[in-house]
Amino acid sequence: MKTEFTPKELELIDEVYDEYMAMQTRQESESDIYGIVEEIWNDLKCKEKIVVSVADNPDEVYETLVKKESFATNKIEEYWSLWHVGYAAKCDFANRIGIELDQTKLRQFLTWVRCCPYVAFVNGRVVVSRKPEELHFNENDQLHNEDGMAVRFRKNWGVWAINGVKVDEQIVMSPETQTIDQIKNEQNAEVKVIRLERYGYEKFMDGINAKVIHERRNDIEGSNEYLISGEGMKALLCICKSTKKRFCLQVHDDCKTCEEAQVYLSGGLSKRIISAS
Repeated sequence: MKTEFTPKELELIDEVYDEYMAMQTRQESESDIYGIVEEIWNDLKCKEKIVVSVADNPDEVYETLVKKESFATNKIEEYWSLWHVGYAAKCDFANRIGIELDQTKLRQFLTWVRCCPYVAFVNGRVVVSRKPEELHFNENDQLHNEDGMAVRFRKNWGVWAINGVKVDEQIVMSPETQTIDQIKNEQNAEVKVIRLERYGYEKFMDGINAKVIHERRNDIEGSNEYLISGEGMKALLCICKSTKKRFCLQVHDDCKTCEEAQVYLSGGLSKRIISAS
């Protein structure tokens, strides 16, 4: 295993990163797409003859197979190469610095990832989605856009995301239209935090008639903690004193202090601290 890199190799890491980031919105030719799909299927020695087509986005892939071809949804296989781009970049980098790899398999894998971000197939029918036209990230390279889709494909289909968390259009574009019940009933903890942030903490606290039942200063994290109780909800609110960043998570109704809330949120690991910093 290679553990040390030359200055030139370290520079190459950034070059490969930039190449693969730029590649994610570059549309590939249909001949390249058809070619790699047919090559892979031939190597798999599939008996059935395949028919390949290209769609503008993943939703259109399903539209083609389910509505146009009448295949049952539960019969369709799918593959997201989009999530393997990072691994492909690592393999490409390793090959460029002389790590011994199977060149045929490497070429096929890199070409597949480059040309086929999303593929669905059933009974010899293969539909490949084109790449997205836009990708938006935050400073931590997480998918993020507060003004539109974080991932936008053709025909205005895509993914809404805030700080790497997939959300819906309402949360991004019109968070003020959320209801108190929507926020309270959200089952995904990460999405609930974002719902609260986008809706507004003060507005939400007023909406549930929240009262502070316990507070403490967390010197370890440099934050103030407030255990709040409102209509149908009890939560721990942490506020970083330096950045003013807030973090609010729902806790069990039995929690009576901020410390008990921290223990609950850490799954019983009392020394673990959930903070806003």
